[in-house]
Amino acid sequence: MPREASAGGIVVRDQAGVLEVAVIRPHGRSLWALPKGHVDPGETPEQTATREVWEETGLRATLVAPLGEIRYVYQFRGQRIFKRVHFFLFRYLTGVLGDIQHEGQRVEVDEARWVPLVRVSALLGYKGEKAIAARAARMLLRAGPVLAPSSKPPEESGD
Repeated sequence: MPREASAGGIVVRDQAGVLEVAVIRPHGRSLWALPKGHVDPGETPEQTATREVWEETGLRATLVAPLGEIRYVYQFRGQRIFKRVHFFLFRYLTGVLGDIQHEGQRVEVDEARWVPLVRVSALLGYKGEKAIAARAARMLLRAGPVLAPSSKPPEESGD
């Protein structure tokens, strides 16, 4: 069975004391998802996740911690494919959510929005991503201010 690897991220920001997560609605789909994509040759999952977050959300973010992976089998053109998706927690740095008109790229995302962390698991359309979002929420609640992202870029917040 062919294998594929992808990586993605949960980008979190603090908006007036409320932690929010960037989610996307993939092109042609009616469900909400986390930004993710294929690991390119020579890339690490961390590099892929960082690139995909930017390409699919328009945000620059700092990788904070790994969140684990989800595994599943899907069919493409009659062939079963085993897929692993590595996820990482990111802290928002800069950028405008949804500003994703990158030159020469195909349209992959129809919409992007910030969603309160406490609502993100219920909103996401994929079971594995719901579990990853719940893991991120638990991690952030346990870590408190050490991991809690800032809404300001590091040079403004003194990080």
